[in-house]
Amino acid sequence: MKKSLTTNIPLKIMSVLAAILIWLIIVNVDNPIKTRTFQDVPVEVLNEAYIESGGKMCLIPENQDSVNVTVTGKRKIVDDLTKEDLKATADLKQVVDLDTEPIMVPITVTCAGIDQNNAQAAPRNMEIQIEEMMTQEFIVTVDTGDEKPGKGYEIGSVEANPEKVRITGPQSLIRKIDQVIAYVDDVEGITSDTTKQVQLKIIDKNQEGLSESQMKYLKYDISSPEVSVTVNLWKVKSDVTVKADYVGAPADGYKVNGLTMTPSEISVAGDEEALRELEEQGNTIWISADQIDVSGHSEDFETKINLTDFLPSNLKLTSGTSETLIVKTEILPLGSQAYTISTKDITVKNAPSNLEVVFETDKIEIRVRENGASLDSLKVSDIQASINLDGKKAGSYQIPVEVVLPDGYTLVSEINTDVKLSETTEVTIPGE
Repeated sequence: MKKSLTTNIPLKIMSVLAAILIWLIIVNVDNPIKTRTFQDVPVEVLNEAYIESGGKMCLIPENQDSVNVTVTGKRKIVDDLTKEDLKATADLKQVVDLDTEPIMVPITVTCAGIDQNNAQAAPRNMEIQIEEMMTQEFIVTVDTGDEKPGKGYEIGSVEANPEKVRITGPQSLIRKIDQVIAYVDDVEGITSDTTKQVQLKIIDKNQEGLSESQMKYLKYDISSPEVSVTVNLWKVKSDVTVKADYVGAPADGYKVNGLTMTPSEISVAGDEEALRELEEQGNTIWISADQIDVSGHSEDFETKINLTDFLPSNLKLTSGTSETLIVKTEILPLGSQAYTISTKDITVKNAPSNLEVVFETDKIEIRVRENGASLDSLKVSDIQASINLDGKKAGSYQIPVEVVLPDGYTLVSEINTDVKLSETTEVTIPGE
C-alpha cells in the first residue's frame, strides 16, 4: 500500500496541476472577468463645511459634476450593475492647497462587490472653484401672470409671507441675482381671496432664471425656497367719470371753452372701503387743477396725464385700461362759441352715383364768432354745412366743410371732415 502511494509521484503532481488548470478554465469560461464603462455618473461633493467654515464656498464648473466610470470584475456582477450602484465622491478634505489654480479634488468610486481599485473615474480629479461667501436680502416680487379672476373681479393686492428673503451663496452668483419672484398660477376664474405656497424663482440681471445647478449653491433663511402668497380680489366698478380743472388765464382776448377727457369714463377695481368712498364722491375721479395750466394760451392744446397718479389708495385701473388720460383744452376768442353738428345733417354735393359715402366721425365742431349779432340767438339748426365730392373716386379723403351762417356771424376757423367713398356691390337674388 505504501509503495503504491509513492510510485509515479511526478505523474500524480501533474494530474493535480492539470485538474487545477481545468477548474480555472471552467470557472473563467462560466464567469469571466469583464470591463464595463458607465457614462455621466454624478459626483457627490463631501465635507463642504470644511470649506465654508473659512467663509468660502465651493463651486463646480458646468459639466464637471459627473464622470465616466470604468468597472472591472466578474461578468455576473458587472452585468447586473446599473449607474445607481456606483457612488462617485469628491472629498473636499482631500484638497491639499486651496491657493492653486485650478483646485483639483480626487474622485473616489465605490461599488458593492467590486474592489475599489477596479472602479476608476475618468477624469480622476474634479476641478473646483473657491469663492468668498456672500449674503444679501431680496424683496419677494409676486407675479400672477396673465390669468384673470372671475367676472366682476380684479386681482387687487398680493402679499408674500415672508416679504423678503436672505440668500447666501458664492459671491459671483449672488451678484448676478436681479429679482426673487413668486409666480402664482391657478387664479383664473377665482371669485374669492386665496392663499397658496409658491416656489421662488431666481432671476439674474439678464432676466433669465438661474439653472438647476446654480440654484443648488443657494441657501435661504427659510426652511425651503418657497413663500406663502395671499391674493386679494377687488370688485370692479364701471362708468367712473373723469373730470379736471385748470389754473391760470389764457391770452388776452381768449377764453377757456371747456375741457374734453379721453377717455371720459373708466373702470376701476378696489376694496370695499375704497369703492364706498368713490361712491360718496359721485363715482368721479378728479384730476388736480395744477396739471393743466392755460396761462397765455390762444389756441387748443392737449395734456397727457397718468391716471394712476390720481387714484385713491386701494383703487386701481382694471386690466386693459390705459393709464394715459388726454385732456384737450379748448381755447376760443372772446365772443365766440362752439357748436356740435351731426355728420348726418351735412349735405353731400356731387356724390358719385356708384359710390357709397360714409363719414368717419359722427359729429363735427363748428366755432362761430359774433359779428354784429348775439350768439344767444344762434341755434344749431341755423347753421348749414355741406361737402362737395365732385371728381372724387373710391378712397378716403379729408374734405373741407362749407359752412353757411346767418348774417351777423363768422367762422372762427376752417373745418374738415373725414369721408370714405366705397364702391357699392349689387346683390342678385335668385329667381329675380
